Formats: sequence, C-alpha cells, structure tokens
Amino acid sequence: MEQVPIISARNVNKHYGGVHALIDAKIDCYAGEVHALVGENGAGKSTLIKVLCGVVLPDQGEISLKGQTIRLTSPVDAVKVGIASVFQELSLLPDLSVAENVFLGCEPKNKWKLIDFKAMETRTAEIMKELEFDIDVRTLVKNLPLAKQQLVEIAKALSKNPDVIILDEATSALGSKEVELLFRLLRRLTKEEGKTVILISHKMDELERIADRATIFRDARYITSFRWGEMTNGEIIDQIAGRKIDTIFPAKRENLPDEPVLELEDVSYKNKLKHVNLKIRRGEIFGLAGLSGHGQSELLGVIYGSEAMDGGTLKIKGEAKRIKNPRMGLAAGVALTPADRKNDGLLLSRGSGENMMLTTLKKRSRLGVIDSKKEEEDTRRMIELLQIKLSSPSQLAGTLSGGNQQKLVLGKAILTDADILLLSDPTRGIDVGTKYEIYQLIRRLAESGKTILLYSTENMELLGLCDRAAVFRDGEVAAVLQGEQFTEHEILKAALGMEETEVGA
Repeated sequence: MEQVPIISARNVNKHYGGVHALIDAKIDCYAGEVHALVGENGAGKSTLIKVLCGVVLPDQGEISLKGQTIRLTSPVDAVKVGIASVFQELSLLPDLSVAENVFLGCEPKNKWKLIDFKAMETRTAEIMKELEFDIDVRTLVKNLPLAKQQLVEIAKALSKNPDVIILDEATSALGSKEVELLFRLLRRLTKEEGKTVILISHKMDELERIADRATIFRDARYITSFRWGEMTNGEIIDQIAGRKIDTIFPAKRENLPDEPVLELEDVSYKNKLKHVNLKIRRGEIFGLAGLSGHGQSELLGVIYGSEAMDGGTLKIKGEAKRIKNPRMGLAAGVALTPADRKNDGLLLSRGSGENMMLTTLKKRSRLGVIDSKKEEEDTRRMIELLQIKLSSPSQLAGTLSGGNQQKLVLGKAILTDADILLLSDPTRGIDVGTKYEIYQLIRRLAESGKTILLYSTENMELLGLCDRAAVFRDGEVAAVLQGEQFTEHEILKAALGMEETEVGA
C-alpha cells in the first residue's frame, strides 16, 4: 500500500496584485522525514510554507493533513491540527523572559485565574532540558545572543508537541555548535518519534547531512522532488538556478599590494577581544573565522565605532584613530553591513531607494536641502549595479525577498564610498544564485581598491572568497591562515585549540 503523506499541497496559487507568488504549487511530505524545500529567494518557498501553517490564505488549491482536506485560516488553526512553524525573522518579545515567550498566549493559571509564573518557569526549564538547550528561562530575550534567541523560537514551537514542524532558515543565525544540537534534535524527532520536518535552507553542506528528501521550486513553480543523494550538488544548484553555474566563487587575485590600510595593535574590548593584532591590506578580502561568539562581531563593532575598545591602537592608512561611534566610523571611511538586516540594516516600512540613501544624506544635501536629482541617479545606479528586483525605488523594503533586501544593505554601504567595508554574514539566508552575484560584487569591490573584512558562519564561504583569514578563539587571534594552510581542517583546528596528533600517539 502506498504511504499517505502526512501533509501535502496540490494546485496552490497565490497572487499579490500582478505578482505570482505561487503557480500550481505542490508538495508531499511523509512521517519520519526531514524534507528540504529549496530554491532561490522569491521562488515561492516561503509563501508555500506560510500557506501550510495558516499565515497566508491561498487563492486556490488544496491542503491535506493525514489524507484529510483541511482549511487553515490562521496560525492558531495550524497549531490545533498539529502544525508548528519557526520563521527566519523572530517573533519573540524582547522585553519578556524566555519562559514568558515560550508560553505566550497559553500561560498556566493558578486557582485565582492568574498567571502561575513558577509553574511556567518550571515547565519551560523542563522543555529546555528535554531539548538540550542550555538557556536560563528567566533571562530577558533581549539579553540573549541571536543564536540563543533562535533556539528559544524553536523551543516555543516544539512546546506545542506538533506532528509537522516547519523551519524557515532555522540555522541561519546559529553557530556550528547550535547547528549540531539542532540536527541531533531533528533526527530524534523524525527517526524516533515519527514527526515530519519541513526545512528551508540555502546551506548545501547542512542539507547533505540532514535531509531525507527535497523539493525544488523556481519562479513560483514546483520543479521536482527527489530523495537526497539521487542528484549531485551541481545538478541541484543548476535546477535551483535554472542555469549552469560552473563555479560559485570568483577567481582570487594572485598578487596583493603590501600597503596596509587597516592595522590593529593590541586591541581589547571588555572580555570579548584580547590583544588583537592584525594588518589588512588594500584590495584584500580578509576573513574572520572560528566558532560563532568568539569575538568576530565585536571586532567589526570596534572598527566601525558601535563598540568602544578598552585598549590598543586602531590605525587607518597609518593614522591612529579613536572611533567612538558609527558617525565617526563613516567619517573615517568605514562602513558596516549588519548580520541582522531587518532589525539593524533596514527600515522595512520605508521605500527601497530611501533605505539606500539613509547613510549618505549629507553628500546629497546643501544647506539642509536634498538634491533629489542626485538621489535618483544614485538609486538607479545601485539598482543596476546590484541587479535589485523591484517594481520601483518606492517599493517598501519589507516587501522584497531576502536576497534583494541584502542587496539594499550592500548598496547603502557602497554609496558611502568607504575604503573599508565590514561585511557581517552578508549572505545569511540567501539563495545560491544571489550568493553568486554577491560574491562577484565583493571581488569587484576588492579589485577596485576597497578593503573587505568578511565575517561568515560558513567556512566554505570564507575559503572560497577570502585571500586570508584570522581564526578567533575566546576573543584572541588563534591563527592567520593563507595559501596552502588556508583549509577547513586548519580553521577547525585553530578554532578548537587542537594540536595535530601524531600517528600511533
């Protein structure tokens, strides 16, 4: 007897005005599997899972759960039938505790019908222990690092004990340690408890390790489904992109100028950076590697001015600088693209063109009057350079795909004409096709003389794109790698503080 899908969709269509978000979309997911949903940004993946969890109502089509047709008009309906979702953009309330977020809307009550905070904290602690998440349930969410906030979001969904768990880029904010923890949990949920996981991810190395089957979407349409391992990575990428991509990374430069543009001498910051010494050259793409949370983000903050260093010297083009805030950073020729583009990089309720212009208003104004013609020219130039897909510069930033939002953030930094660009996880949650475009752009910027500092949680990205990389461990530079020593093995060895073990030892 043929196995009945736990959840399936047939002939799902969704339009937003003249935009086709889904065209006759379909998917079948079975019990006990991790089902990857892959495709470029704007391919229809997120719209489909929003339909599956009641966030979006389809214009037409059918959703079935355990062989029965269902109609979901809200996320509450989805939870009631056993479907829970975790989206890339967190839905947590930062000023509430972890326990209050996990039980938001379903708080336990005492005999006086008041919230029983002790019971809530006890139950949340039990959930965290069961999931193996090391998180204090009384901590305010805003005081947690982004990776732990993501784990709280996952715990919140799993506390409902769903049969179907939908994860949209759930690993994009996680370090390698948290990814391992999550994958161990997903294997237990699917293989031991028979639950179904639908996972959206752009990280091929992660999908290789966790996915049982996959469905590819392109241009709002279903393309194909397959058991993982039946197609090579190259074939999958070609199907996703709809075109042949021979190599995703641009060629590296053979010779770089010796001229140092950025120098750090004995730089320290709280307990996050300890006596960091680095020299970075003009036209270089310099990587910041190592396990997440070991000082890489803080280093970018110190250079940009969003964090004030405690000691040491920062030099730009040989001149010592004391950068106390981002305004001073921009004046010194430093620009930053933050990892959290939606909260730190963009005003989602404002126009796309307006967002790109925010950091360079002074350059296009005189006596407080903005030169609208110059603004239009700069906007058009960035849209063409970055190949941003939008209906017009006035289109709200929040309505763009993740890839196009990231291009807005990059465009905003490029328009500053800064000599030093600090890129924090610039391709987080971005599809392979858009990654290719961004990698090419970063290399062109370096070749034009810009100095790039790139922090990425993906080792393959650092290896493929960077000329050199510093590996951080506990706020210190554990190693600077280049040439033949610049390998994933050496990155991990330095990040973990491991020495080579001799054969037979």
